[in-house]
Amino acid sequence: MERRNDPLKQGFYCVDYVLDGKDEVSVYFEIESAQSAVASYIRRGIECKGMRHWKPKLEIMSIKKK
Repeated sequence: MERRNDPLKQGFYCVDYVLDGKDEVSVYFEIESAQSAVASYIRRGIECKGMRHWKPKLEIMSIKKK
């Protein structure tokens, strides 16, 4: 079985688009999936604003013990 990277450490790929006049974001684990989504949105006539890499700050997600 193929080992996946931890998206919380490696980050996500976000695709920003406009649907029915509202800004929306779709999130993908792999860059190939995000690129495919961008192409699909463009084919369907959906305004695609771009694709970006987003990585959460791990210190925010960790539980701090007192």
